[in-house]
Amino acid sequence: MASNDEKVFHRVERALSEQLAKALYRDSAAVEIAAWAVHDEPVPFSVAREAEYQVFHVGDQWGSPWDTWWLRVDGEVPQTWSKAEQCEPELVVRLTENSSTAIGFQAEGLVYDSEGRIVKAVEPMNSWVPVPKPGHGFRYYIEAAANPDINQDAGSFAPTTLGSRDSKNMPELYRLSTLELRLRDIEVWHLIQELKVLSGLARELDGDRTRHADIMMALERSMETLDPSNIAGTAVDARACLAPVLSDPASDRAHIVHAVGQAHIDTAWLWPFRETKRKVARTFSNVVDLQHRGDKFVFAASSAQQYQWLKQKYPDLFARVKEMIAKGTFIPIGGMWVECDANLPSGESLTRQFLYGTKFFRHEFGELQPVAWLPDSFGYSATLPQIVRLAGNRYFLTQKISWNDTNRFPHNTFLWRGIDGTEVFTHFPPSDTYSAEMTPEEIAIGERHYSEKGKGRSSLMLFGWGDGGGGPTREMLEAIRLQSNLAGSPKITMSTPIEFFEQAESELEEPPVWEGELYLELHRGTYTTQKHMKMGNRRNESLLRAAEMWATTASVRTRYEYPYRQIEELWQQLLLLQFHDVLPGSSIAWVHEQSAQMHERISEEARTIIDEAIRSLVGEGTHQFYANAGPFEQLGVPAGSIKASGACASVVPEKTDEGFVFSNGRVRYVVDDRGRIVSAVDNVTGRESIDPASPANVLQLFVDFPAQWDAWDIDRSYLESPLAPAVVRTVDLEDNVLIVKGIIGNSSYTQRIWLDPDVSSLVVRTAVEWKESNRLLKLAFPSNVRSSTADSEIQYGHLTRPITENTTWDEARFETSAQRWVHVGEFGFGITVANDGSYGHDIRQIRLSDGGIGTQIRVSLLRSTHYPDPQTDVGDHVLTVSFSVGSTISEAIRQGYRLNVPSLPVCGDHEVLPLISLDGSGVIVEAVKLAEDESGDVVVRLYESLGGRSKARLHMDFEWSEVREVGLLEEECDAVRPALVNVDATASDIELELRPYQIVTLRFKR
Repeated sequence: MASNDEKVFHRVERALSEQLAKALYRDSAAVEIAAWAVHDEPVPFSVAREAEYQVFHVGDQWGSPWDTWWLRVDGEVPQTWSKAEQCEPELVVRLTENSSTAIGFQAEGLVYDSEGRIVKAVEPMNSWVPVPKPGHGFRYYIEAAANPDINQDAGSFAPTTLGSRDSKNMPELYRLSTLELRLRDIEVWHLIQELKVLSGLARELDGDRTRHADIMMALERSMETLDPSNIAGTAVDARACLAPVLSDPASDRAHIVHAVGQAHIDTAWLWPFRETKRKVARTFSNVVDLQHRGDKFVFAASSAQQYQWLKQKYPDLFARVKEMIAKGTFIPIGGMWVECDANLPSGESLTRQFLYGTKFFRHEFGELQPVAWLPDSFGYSATLPQIVRLAGNRYFLTQKISWNDTNRFPHNTFLWRGIDGTEVFTHFPPSDTYSAEMTPEEIAIGERHYSEKGKGRSSLMLFGWGDGGGGPTREMLEAIRLQSNLAGSPKITMSTPIEFFEQAESELEEPPVWEGELYLELHRGTYTTQKHMKMGNRRNESLLRAAEMWATTASVRTRYEYPYRQIEELWQQLLLLQFHDVLPGSSIAWVHEQSAQMHERISEEARTIIDEAIRSLVGEGTHQFYANAGPFEQLGVPAGSIKASGACASVVPEKTDEGFVFSNGRVRYVVDDRGRIVSAVDNVTGRESIDPASPANVLQLFVDFPAQWDAWDIDRSYLESPLAPAVVRTVDLEDNVLIVKGIIGNSSYTQRIWLDPDVSSLVVRTAVEWKESNRLLKLAFPSNVRSSTADSEIQYGHLTRPITENTTWDEARFETSAQRWVHVGEFGFGITVANDGSYGHDIRQIRLSDGGIGTQIRVSLLRSTHYPDPQTDVGDHVLTVSFSVGSTISEAIRQGYRLNVPSLPVCGDHEVLPLISLDGSGVIVEAVKLAEDESGDVVVRLYESLGGRSKARLHMDFEWSEVREVGLLEEECDAVRPALVNVDATASDIELELRPYQIVTLRFKR
């Protein structure tokens, strides 16, 4: 680039930051300000209007962390301003002097008029408020939120107490920077936008190109024309110098950027849920204001939960949003309750995200665009393509894979193929952001990174400040207008999501295919951080499964009234807690404290439903039964039934020279006097699974101090930082349970070890009083099983991953997620490790004492990170893991359900036969419920679990007249692949044949 070019750039930058910034407003006028500090949780406008206000001034301090202040503003727009041409009066509000670039992470405000109608919001990059015409007065109320900047500095992950609700008592954070009437010069404003676009574009162009030279000449002439002492008088002429290069059109074959406004609002993260409700109102009010002013753009927003909050808390604003939705400019998108984590929730949870999200959207707004929308989740399960399609969606959008720390994902527009073979047309915006400002640099990055050049020419760009930053701005919209057809740049067109996807699909006759999971090579610690979130999620998924099944059985068999509303509300609460910064454990302490309380309430209410439904089924007697809500027989009780147990007695361990021996004829485990498994024999084959030099059930502690993203990341370097092994203090036998007590690091622990005769697994229940800092606790199970792959349970199936390190993709996959179990095996022999609330695992090949190669499974139990919650997981935890040898995939599945859906002891008069009985291997009944439309139809969801074609016979012990195969929304769906092969209504039987990992939803009309 020529040295003269740099001089021109510097002159433009100086003009923008100095002369033009000062000249943007021609005049100003003072307003009267009064303030009222709430010093508690937020209050509605009706309360704030009647409060006692005190005189307040610009420069005064306000707002301790998480406090709310109301500012009352009285002003009159000067009559003389009516004579100023090409000018517009507005109120300028800057709630803080802080110049932090962390938009959306500090002071924000919502502006009301004197009648309580929301005007719009103010944020750091959106500080203007419309006012009446000159000569008219006004009174505004500003609800100012003193949200602390948890980030402190961009990229800082230092511990802070600001994430606690107790931080409200700290000193005030902010100083009111600006609050006055100003007269905006429209010509100067346009000149600013044009200079930014052209100078930005020139920096992206090759300095040898004619187009670059033309733009530089225009910029230089504009700067020569602009008089620093008379900006207002020379701005029009300066703009005229730019007009020729702004009118040069883009090439007919230019890349096309489809611009969709959005404001990714994390449903909770560095702020509590209550603050998200206000962030949604602030952002949506800005969008509605811009659209009412005639700015033509499309804004897409996901998450039914956020719309529901808006409806409940801001009904007038919700009505205005509905108006824009009806006009097609405000687009509800995604069909999910929240933008949830996509690895940790169960298959039914992901199903209910779509079921309840779409149900709300349809009820309030009508039909949705069929686009699943998850830009920011931390990796994507290989089951999602089938779930997305069966939920009625044709397309899928994500962005987060651009954060990979090792490999660049090879596609932007592609077919994503799931474990069952279902494909969904997917786009991954090449601009690598879901909060674009529409700068020339961002647009150029999008074109450079677009992987399908030569085959397609369209990509999507999402623009708008997120997380409370206020969404799209008038500056972004002007940048789009200026660059819509500008030589040297891709073309930009305003689109809806569905318009983009249909265009992209039409361009790619044979899109590339990616099969399997979309593994994020980052944020691997989210499978483990904040253990209470994981345990609560797993527990409540199982309880809601049981609540639905017993409530359905009782409703069909007795006069019990199915609690439709209560079950829906419980699911909605659980789905909220699966948001991608809550369940993964990456939110502030306040969020996790509140979430833990919500999990307890969900558990309590779900158990009440279970108790009431079972009582209506078995009566009030005193006979002892077991209620089995799982899909497999347990303790001699068939799946879905309530009857007396026929299980064998617990296994009595024998003390020998080897150690403590647990044996039941099927297996033989030996545990030494340190609680380690030193032998694990499958008595059927006589195969020993433990290498003499590598015992199993070993607690291991590592230094855990990631380079960044504290709660999110586990760095591979932890492998090089093992700490001292556990010190065992006592080993005792009590009621056929081996009790091992010891200390690891600074934390005491107790392990209770017993043999579960029902599944021949050795169960290890570890209670830990966790007192660590920057530590990672794992439970290791080395074995002499030789394998190059591992099977991990995912939603509605399992995924086979390489555990070799042949490629950089393999190396990056050093920590992986699983649902309830993992399995490794040789031909005809395998081992399983199952758990009741852990998701993170590392599975790797190890060297055996005889020189051979074995496999080690480690379950990640606990972490102790300090950002954003400095006390992450400090306290007591109880974690259960089971270890099995000679295990098949079928047995691994059964063990997972055994730990997570145990039989429940109940008392009553009589036994209860199952409502649904299944005969056939490989097929699992996952849900039994009544239809959402309250028709009384019974909905049964099954899936093929082994990865092969499976046949099954289903028997219904209730009267029905018709059965239909439906999608996950319990209605006809073009993605349904027929599985019914025979219906025998007389015998109340149906025969099914399922493809590998196929999900089948049956609807029985009663």
